[in-house]
Amino acid sequence: MIVVKIFVGIYLAVLLINIIFLLVLRDIPQHLRIGIRGMDIPAATKSKMRKRWEKVKSLLESNNASQYKLAIIEADSIADEILSGIGYTGANMGEKLDKINKKDLDDNLESLRGAHQIRNRIVHEADFEVDYRMARTVIGVYENFLRYLEFLD
Repeated sequence: MIVVKIFVGIYLAVLLINIIFLLVLRDIPQHLRIGIRGMDIPAATKSKMRKRWEKVKSLLESNNASQYKLAIIEADSIADEILSGIGYTGANMGEKLDKINKKDLDDNLESLRGAHQIRNRIVHEADFEVDYRMARTVIGVYENFLRYLEFLD
């Protein structure tokens, strides 16, 4: 009888190890993130974007209007790459924003559209002025977007 108990114990241990091994191979945590959030963002992309975001923050603190513009353009570029990375397609950021369902980004979508419009004015209107207050507000919109997608803590 004791031999049977030992055999069943070993069998259950091996079975449990196999189940854990299969869960790891199938990347269950990724599937859970996709199921909960509807998307998955690789950790490598997150760390790269965090570094770029630190550059945006340093540009914002430069006390130079042209650096404010550059910070907004870079923040928009980060958001554009993230949208591409999670599956939104389009020739540019505006097209990607048009394809997003309002439920997917909660209240961030309209704010993001407004921030992108300011970015477009910076790029297309040479005399468009940006002060610190405006730059801080626009960067705040992008920051909220990154926090919503859990790129920033």
